[in-house]
Amino acid sequence: MAESIKSNLYPCAHCKETGTCTNGKDGASCTACIIKNEIFMLFRFKTHVGLLCGACGGIGQAEPLTERMNKRTKPMLAIAIVLIMFTLIFFSLLTKSPHFTAILAFATTLIGTIAGYYFSSNKTGNV
Repeated sequence: MAESIKSNLYPCAHCKETGTCTNGKDGASCTACIIKNEIFMLFRFKTHVGLLCGACGGIGQAEPLTERMNKRTKPMLAIAIVLIMFTLIFFSLLTKSPHFTAILAFATTLIGTIAGYYFSSNKTGNV
């Protein structure tokens, strides 16, 4: 299913499509890219030249943050709902709730619907 997700890449304005940050003082890499490249704390104050752009990861084209968030919202919400339902089933079983059968019926229907959506063979590309 991950093959059907399309990425809209735009020219990276931070590195001007080169993939290398030169936005710091005298053409060196900027502080944000130094941090993104995980330079050790003691060496961050030195001048670094030629580090990968932190905005695009060094490919010269970036995907907007809102677009990445929109693509990840549905799967993360589905994972959260499934985990909450499993937790609800587990605790209602431990506490011997008189409503266990109703909780189980509701939770399994919801979990089954989510699993069916993500594991169906229908490749419409609407994910």
